[in-house]
Amino acid sequence: MYRYLMKFSYIGTQYRGLQKNGIKSDYIINDIDTIQGALECAFTTIIPKCINRPKLTTSSRTDIGVHAFCNAAHIDLQNTHDCLYIPSMVLEQINRYFIACHHDIRLLDFIPVSNDFNARRCAKSRSYVYRFMVPKDNIPYGIPIIERSHTYCFRSQNFDIERVKRATQLFLGRKNFETFSSLKKNVPTKYVKTIDRFTVEKSLPLLSIDPLTNNFEFWQIECSSKAFLYKQVRRMVTALLNLGAGNITEKDIICMLQVPGHHNWIQSLLVAPANGLHLINVEYSQEDIDKVAIKYNEDDVKDITAVAL
Repeated sequence: MYRYLMKFSYIGTQYRGLQKNGIKSDYIINDIDTIQGALECAFTTIIPKCINRPKLTTSSRTDIGVHAFCNAAHIDLQNTHDCLYIPSMVLEQINRYFIACHHDIRLLDFIPVSNDFNARRCAKSRSYVYRFMVPKDNIPYGIPIIERSHTYCFRSQNFDIERVKRATQLFLGRKNFETFSSLKKNVPTKYVKTIDRFTVEKSLPLLSIDPLTNNFEFWQIECSSKAFLYKQVRRMVTALLNLGAGNITEKDIICMLQVPGHHNWIQSLLVAPANGLHLINVEYSQEDIDKVAIKYNEDDVKDITAVAL
């Protein structure tokens, strides 16, 4: 059996989350309602036929509605000929399957690695972007159609983007983010995380030819860390946006950071929706990848595969 590092992208609004949930779901291969299930189902169609049940181990979890330009996972595959799958052929077969089935998922990379590689533990950093737009005045403009699934429309009469930019500094470094995580019962959690990058930058509309985009200012919040807590990015974004709107103060944010606890989250703050959040990349050390990548001669593998076919 061989292990493979795979990178993939998806539009999250079509699915009920990235990972399959519940005990029973482990026994269901044809679960195409989740991104993990759709990927595992796709790998049952590759040639040579996979004789084991494909099971994906993801590097990063994303909530329902969150998108990814590049997520990563590892998967173990075995065929009766005990040969490697050729990455270029797998990319072609899997993406052809996704197109035919109208899945908003694409396989980006596929690398054979040693069995001691783990996509979650070996990741060095994860980067997210949260897109939001603010109306230029108080008129209730219609939202550009293409932005509905990818950008949060935050309405505020006196939104101060400079306050938001300054407040990003409060989150940088190593801190206890328990207040900014969603409670998971009976799940032991380490709440201390290190935020390496947290910035707010001017952005562009996804489709500038839509005349409705002229009524909004577009922004994106960029954040990177080795790991994040459940809903941490969305809660940090929520705090920033409400600070810009004048609903809370910097002192409120400092208090939530200095006195961590789920009970210290300001309950009046509605958590920013998932559709604005995009996982941009899961980074690995190239040196580490070079150590675990299985070297092979593609022509030799093609000869074995040709016999298998």
